[in-house]
Amino acid sequence: MIARMPSLKRMLRGSLGGALSGVSALTEDKSLKSGESLLRRKRVKVAIFAIIFGIVSAAIEMPLPAEDAFRLARSQVRARMVPQDVAMIAIDDATLNELGVALPTRKHESELIDRLVAAGVRKVVFDRAHADPETPEADAQFAETLERHKGRVWLGMTPELEFTFQKVDAIVPQKMFRDHANMAAMVGFSAPFNLSVVFPTEVELAGGTYPSISAVLADYEGPPVRYRPDFAYNPKDIPTYRYADVLRGRIGANKLRGKNVIVGATYIESSDVFRHPLYGKVAGPYFHILGAQTLKRSTPVDLMWYPALLVAGIAILFQALRQSRSYKPLWAAVIGLSAITLFLDEAGINLDILSGVLAVIAAAFGFHRISRKYYSSEADAMTTSALGLDKVGAELDVYALKIANLAEMSEDWGERELGEFVNTLITYVKGPGEVGDVAFERDSLVWLAPRMDAASLERHADGLALMLKTAISHDWQSASSAPAIGIDTNHDLPLGQRIKKAMQAADQAASRGVRFIINDAAYLEARNHRLEIMRVLEKGLRERKIGVAYQPKIDLATGRIVGAETLIRWKPEGQDFVNPQELVLAAEANDRINELTLIVMEAALTEGRRAIAVDPGFKLAVNMSAKSLSNTDLLFDMMTMLGRIGFPAENLTLELTETAKLEDKLIAPQIAALKQRGIGLSIDDFGTGQSNLEYIEKLPSSELKIDKKFVQHMASSEESRAVVRATIEIAHSLGKVVVAEGVEDEAVATALRAMGCDQAQGYLFARAISMAELLGMMAEGRNVVNG
Repeated sequence: MIARMPSLKRMLRGSLGGALSGVSALTEDKSLKSGESLLRRKRVKVAIFAIIFGIVSAAIEMPLPAEDAFRLARSQVRARMVPQDVAMIAIDDATLNELGVALPTRKHESELIDRLVAAGVRKVVFDRAHADPETPEADAQFAETLERHKGRVWLGMTPELEFTFQKVDAIVPQKMFRDHANMAAMVGFSAPFNLSVVFPTEVELAGGTYPSISAVLADYEGPPVRYRPDFAYNPKDIPTYRYADVLRGRIGANKLRGKNVIVGATYIESSDVFRHPLYGKVAGPYFHILGAQTLKRSTPVDLMWYPALLVAGIAILFQALRQSRSYKPLWAAVIGLSAITLFLDEAGINLDILSGVLAVIAAAFGFHRISRKYYSSEADAMTTSALGLDKVGAELDVYALKIANLAEMSEDWGERELGEFVNTLITYVKGPGEVGDVAFERDSLVWLAPRMDAASLERHADGLALMLKTAISHDWQSASSAPAIGIDTNHDLPLGQRIKKAMQAADQAASRGVRFIINDAAYLEARNHRLEIMRVLEKGLRERKIGVAYQPKIDLATGRIVGAETLIRWKPEGQDFVNPQELVLAAEANDRINELTLIVMEAALTEGRRAIAVDPGFKLAVNMSAKSLSNTDLLFDMMTMLGRIGFPAENLTLELTETAKLEDKLIAPQIAALKQRGIGLSIDDFGTGQSNLEYIEKLPSSELKIDKKFVQHMASSEESRAVVRATIEIAHSLGKVVVAEGVEDEAVATALRAMGCDQAQGYLFARAISMAELLGMMAEGRNVVNG
């Protein structure tokens, strides 16, 4: 089906060129092209806001917990064994119980250092400051041990720290120990929710710089940095030996030789315990070892959030400036940043990406809201809301093209096919003319084009609608899918109102089966008049006050009144007479015709009883839509009304008019019921619409009325006389009474009498009159001729 698109394009290109040639000569209005530029400015504003939001979120570390969680997830993708070159000497509860002390004494520490050095350990680092004195003998022994192994032992220290509302003094070893041993910083910082830890590689204290424990264990000599230990290492894999076992010589030298070791507390009541996000509570020294392994792999580099936000900003601005509604650049940026962090982590490079991701999400949300409001979900086109952003002056007309039955046409299409169909129409609606942005909403296209004079506008609209219909019916075999165009030329109104009026005009054109309607001042006046008629009708139906009059039916042989047709002659309070044809059309268009029929019938039957009292053979006719015969509720109400009012059913004739074909199976039971009650049927306006020979067959009527357009042309048209004569003969052959409508002069009446016509009505005899006037004429019993 979509393969037929090229032929549609060729047909439209050739056919619309002539129809639009007058338009292309006009000067292009810059506002025609401004819809997309205005939306682009909106997208740029969203982009700027999203980028600023990303910067602010990064500055206040809003996404830090999520960033740490994402970094933790990446670390598990890269999970690996911990190298065995750094060991943990654990002061655990078993050690304390064996030694019988709350903490190992300086004597124990001295013996431990000797054991470790003798086993070939390269560095011994204490995660303990030794800041408090013990006994002079123990302190002196410890100082002597440090002196003996100078350069191989590091004691823990903490520099002075300041937090928001708290200041922590420095913690350092006693001076006698500092003179013989190095110091290493024990400090580390836990992130929110304990999802990560940050260590420095060195700290400052009293004008000097000191390495951190992890830097000492890693033999790190790189530039000072702050970094996060790599949680790809499992702390459970770190070689760990109990303090007491090493002290008592129960650990072989081969297990310790060449290693750097850290001595730290792991007993239950130790305060140096932190929660690892994957393994629960872990003693602080293990984090130093994880940090050391991180430093040994490479020098950590923290790019922070700047590169990611730069990439996100470029993608956001690119998306804002392009016309496509695909978000591929945004998602490509997010996926690319997420993937590259895996490789950067492996190289020891940290990149915080979630501030950039937040900016992308904010931008995508803003772009999506713009798309939902200003772009169609079915085609690559704006909605009318986008056109409404523009400031349209008096030099532009607003067009709406309605594709009738588009939903039915697209039942077998996918979303892509429907979009291609609409986009093809959009392309060629623009054609060679000066059409700017084209919007699509539901089943209508809306666009703006330079103003034309009335004649050119009619030619343009008619040509466009005709050629589009030809192309659609040719390529899609859908003759019922006629495009209907509505054009608004009320240049002083706001654009939003003009768009609605153009779409309403297109709907009206589609419902009325015309190619276009120009919503100008004359059309607005007519539309307002129709609305006023509908308002008056609603009021009359609500109050059940619809005025009626009666046009006498005359027996042509005797000139006497034998019946009357009920006609609407209604003058609402304080107003002029309502046009009865307009009232009926309004009732039919709004599905109120059955209500109107019943109210008119009730008034006629109530007054008609007086005519029957004068002449029991008097026939009262009431107009009724033939389609209403299929409405059983209407017929039930009519039968009930006859009984309630006491009007004889055999004195009622229903004059049936219709412009649509009837279905036999829908009306046959109702016709049988009417005939059983004795109600007569008359085929009204015979020879027009659907009132033809087929109706005579389907409706077993007792009467046939010849339409007045044939009767009034009898004097001047031989064809009309022939039609009337033939109709009378056919009706008589079927046993039907013939009534001629619209008899206005004696010559026509004489001719009808000569042809054998039974009855007549028209201005020659009487206009529609009140029941009182009709009764007066009947009471006189004279031949009727309108004086």
